[in-house]
Amino acid sequence: MSLEKKLKLKQLYQLLPEGVVAPSTWLTANGYSSQLLYMYAKNGWLAKLGRGAYIRPASILEWKGAVLGLQKLAELPFHVGGLSALNILGYAHYLPIGGEKTIALYGKGKPPAWVKQIGSLPFIFHKKPLFGDLGLKKENTSIRDWQITVSSPERAILELLYQIADEGITFQFVAEIFEGLTTLSPRVLNELLQNCNSRKIKRLFLFFANYYNFPWAKHISKELELGAGKLQIVKDGNYNKTYMITVPKEFNA
Repeated sequence: MSLEKKLKLKQLYQLLPEGVVAPSTWLTANGYSSQLLYMYAKNGWLAKLGRGAYIRPASILEWKGAVLGLQKLAELPFHVGGLSALNILGYAHYLPIGGEKTIALYGKGKPPAWVKQIGSLPFIFHKKPLFGDLGLKKENTSIRDWQITVSSPERAILELLYQIADEGITFQFVAEIFEGLTTLSPRVLNELLQNCNSRKIKRLFLFFANYYNFPWAKHISKELELGAGKLQIVKDGNYNKTYMITVPKEFNA
């Protein structure tokens, strides 16, 4: 290998940390042609991951490295949200940090093909609810000083509420999570709720906020539009007139 190509490879290793997925679009933008990438992969200096993605050889591929590839390198608008964000931020204490079975990613559009081709990635993609960039934050990783974008706890609980269903996440499960949310920001919550067009999310959120009666709940806006019509959240539940939803009988009081 020529001196120039050796320097290019050294430069690549400086740009790309171990364990981070490098999309080919990012590599091309940084001056690495398809011919050069082919040579790197052929000689074991890069490992190819599906079609259109690479990783440094002998790296351990974990979900954070793939998320950094999506967010920081590919610059795609996907963030870690819902239960996964609550887990990362320490609000789901009985879930194992780093040992999640699935990682919930939220964002518009389709993920790149390489994500699906890497069978070991535990991602589940969600398109709703969408709040734009409201309520997102940066969280440190153990990879250099790079950070991933995750939902704040305020946004994450709203994303989780949307998933309550008979064949999905249960009402009781979310209630256990909600019970630990004692320090949410009413300012952030109000901004998110005022930009939320889901009747289900707003009604469920207000029900739980009233049920647990946290100090922050008194600062939630009383002028939220809840829409018309009843919503069946659970089967064989009791109807709550205030929020026009059915809830499990044990929550009726």
